[in-house]
Parts: sequence; structure tokens; C-alpha cells
Amino acid sequence: MKISILGSGSSGNSIYIENSNNKILIDAGFSGKIIKEKMEKINRSLDDIDGLLITHEHGDHILGAGILSRRHKIPIYITKESFIAGEKKLGKIDEDLLNFLEKDFNIGDFKIKYFDVHHDASRTVAYIIEYNNKKIGVATDIGHADNIIKYNFQNLDVLIIESNYDHSMLIECGYPADLKARIKSNRGHFSNDDAGKFICHVHHDNLKKVYLVHLSKDSNTAHTAYNTVKSILDENSINIDIEVVPQNTYTQLYHIK
Repeated sequence: MKISILGSGSSGNSIYIENSNNKILIDAGFSGKIIKEKMEKINRSLDDIDGLLITHEHGDHILGAGILSRRHKIPIYITKESFIAGEKKLGKIDEDLLNFLEKDFNIGDFKIKYFDVHHDASRTVAYIIEYNNKKIGVATDIGHADNIIKYNFQNLDVLIIESNYDHSMLIECGYPADLKARIKSNRGHFSNDDAGKFICHVHHDNLKKVYLVHLSKDSNTAHTAYNTVKSILDENSINIDIEVVPQNTYTQLYHIK
């Protein structure tokens, strides 16, 4: 498999994953034009996408989903709860392209597992993408790591996990008190400390790479996220490739061998 984070944060999220025969996106929170441009930067085309998986209905995850589906005939995979809550943002979706999540499924040679995580949307899911005995785990918005995600994210080869905020920066930033409380709640977002502790919990010898995503622009920095997580991993004698993904960037294709 190969993977590229096309961008992640409160202004938009999208992840590209391919195997030898199939290509998928997870979330489309940028405009169709921006996602097209980001795909071109990694030399890939939206016309080749076999499926678009949605984690939840917030605009930074579905802004471009409807237009991509209509323009490129891309099947959408989404929970019924998220579809109902986000229907106005999505616009009209061809019934033949709309798939409600009811059980684990395949897209071509991809095996796709999903499960619920804690976040303040109508429903939010994490995904495990498997191909040729390699697994990618994706949880971009999560307020609390329960036993379900700890269990399901064992034995990954690549982990994509939220590292949204630094505690001190959040307290000192200009957000209103209710927003700070929401972010810190069990249905809010993962802090850098949360991410570091979670990586320690699911770490094993074959976990090759961790992406830290969905960084806050007001209560975090790439430098802070990296150093906090790295410090926690060092304390636990864990040495792993960590890549922080700021909002206004994309990552080069990473080959999971």
C-alpha cells in the first residue's frame, strides 16, 4: 500500500490510500478544486478513485465529498446518522453511489473495518484499511480512547492519529471557555499527551510509521506536537518514525512494504 495525507486540520481533511489495483480517499473536507490540486501534486487522479470513506459529517471532513462523487462518479461510504446530519453539505448523491455503513466491507482488494469512536458529531467512526496483511488505522477526531479502539488498533503497520492541542496553549488561547471545555471533553479532541500515550499502548515491533494529524492552528504547533509525543515515546523506550502533518501541506506517498 501507499498513503498520502492530503491535509489535516479544522480547515479540511483528506487521506489518499492505494494498493496495486484500487485507490480510495478517507474524507474530503476541502473543496473539490483543492483536492484535485493536491492529488495532482502526488501524480494521482480523482478519476481513478474507487471509493470515498467518510468519518463523520463535520464540514472539515465532507465539504468536497458531494461534488467529488457527482463529478467523478465516486461511491461514498458513510453512516446513515452522518448522512442525515450532513445531507445539506453533501447535496444530492446518486443512490447508486451512496453506501450506508452496516458491516465491514471490501472495496476491490481493500478490506475495510470500521467502528465508533468518541467525538461530538452525530456519529464518528475510525477505519482500519487492510491489504496484503498490512493495516492502516485512521482516527482523525477522537476525544477519548476506550477499550474498543485500543483493541482494534493493535497490530497496525501505520497509525494516523489526532494530536490536536497542547494543554497549556489551549488554556492560554483566546477560545471561549465553553469551546475549551468541549475540546478537552471525552467527545472532543485528542491532546498531544493523549496521542503519545495512545501510541505507547498500541505500539508493537511492526508499527512502522505514525502520522500526527488534525493539529489546532491556535493551540498547537507542529514542533510542540512532535516534541511532546517524542518525549513520551522516549520515556517508554519506543523509537518510531513520527511525521507531523500541518494543515496547509500534504505528505509524499509513503510505501508500506
